[in-house]
Amino acid sequence: MKILHTSDWHLGQHFMGKSRRDEHKAFIDWLLALVDKKSIDAVIIAGDVFDTGSPPSYAREMYHQLVLDMKARQCQLVIVAGNHDSVSMLNESKSLLTYLDTQVSSQANLEDIDSHVIPLKDKTGEIAAWVCAVPYLRPKDVMQSVAGQSEQDKKLSLLQMIGDFYQRVYEAACEKNKALKTPVPIIGTGHLTAVGGQVSESVRDLYVGTLEALPTSVFPAFDYLALGHIHRAQPISKSGRFRYSGSPIPLSFDELGRDKTLVMFDTDLLGEDTFVEDLFAEPMDPVQLVTIPNFQPMASLKGNLKDVIKQITGLKLAEDKALWMEVTVIADEYLSDVHKRLLEVIDGKPIELLRVMRRSAVEKKNEGFEARKTLSELTVGDVFEQSLKSNLELDAEESKTLTELFNTCLVELEEHQQGHSQEELESKVSKGEEKQL
Repeated sequence: MKILHTSDWHLGQHFMGKSRRDEHKAFIDWLLALVDKKSIDAVIIAGDVFDTGSPPSYAREMYHQLVLDMKARQCQLVIVAGNHDSVSMLNESKSLLTYLDTQVSSQANLEDIDSHVIPLKDKTGEIAAWVCAVPYLRPKDVMQSVAGQSEQDKKLSLLQMIGDFYQRVYEAACEKNKALKTPVPIIGTGHLTAVGGQVSESVRDLYVGTLEALPTSVFPAFDYLALGHIHRAQPISKSGRFRYSGSPIPLSFDELGRDKTLVMFDTDLLGEDTFVEDLFAEPMDPVQLVTIPNFQPMASLKGNLKDVIKQITGLKLAEDKALWMEVTVIADEYLSDVHKRLLEVIDGKPIELLRVMRRSAVEKKNEGFEARKTLSELTVGDVFEQSLKSNLELDAEESKTLTELFNTCLVELEEHQQGHSQEELESKVSKGEEKQL
């Protein structure tokens, strides 16, 4: 059977004041056409279907319409929750969607491991693969807090618990496989940061204060591992069968310049070697990348003001869609009228200037995330780190101690919030955002 692996849709995202609604609709239409053209049997979405725990109504409507469209095509749908997804929101329709051949894994269930093992059936109704549907694993879902643990002990404990959970789900799938006349491939899922994955500006740390990234040794010997969370498509194993599909649309300007893709693989070939007797025949690669069209023109320009203006005048612009543009002006001297001059240059052109940043030539050498200027784009850790650098005169040892204490506070705060329901947390966040506005 043929399966598509995709992730990080972030339905409902607002990008610097711009809705991604039209892009997501165009992507879903393209995806459905691909399902028809390639006779796809199943689609796996590896987390972050939605951008927030309380997505707008149009995003929910897209989600449910997708389920209906997949059902009409007799294409099974497997959805695992990401760190942006609300467990309670996904659970609202989870039971109902099972009748439409859509399986949702919203949260780790330690008491019912078998619930994470989902059979995928071919056109004849026979089981052709097992999916170990593992969602984003919150620390509180897989481990209990132990008083007096150091930060390092908590890291090791969480790593062990995540590895144990994956192993238990994999072993459950292996047991089910034994009951079949012919064993079928076992596919894993995950929404996390794995060692070696290259993140982008729109990706946020998952295990703040505990684990930054998981080693690939945590994962069992899946025939294929469908990962989500990192928005740049990339493999994390030599075979290319453990990989991130990447997001279908650019979720930040630094994701431009790379093709957006999803992964198509055939379970009939996963267990086969790519060796062929005919040396002139092309090997049958079970894993193929499918390039996704660009549905919204975007551009990120950098340089001194003169260079940027020259780049703008040389842009090839579409007539039917406005270009979303970010500009970084590199100049050591203070320029008071940069924004005004840029607006004069794009006047009359189908260009929308979404962000203007100024950086000195010295800052340009540091190409990290510290170049971001707005608070909304910074993590809690980013703010704390920048505060240490700019507001206090500390030596390396003092900074290290404060950082460890800060991370410990974050962990204890997360543990304190375990007793709160997801709805209460989302309500607090929503009220907080309204007050800020």
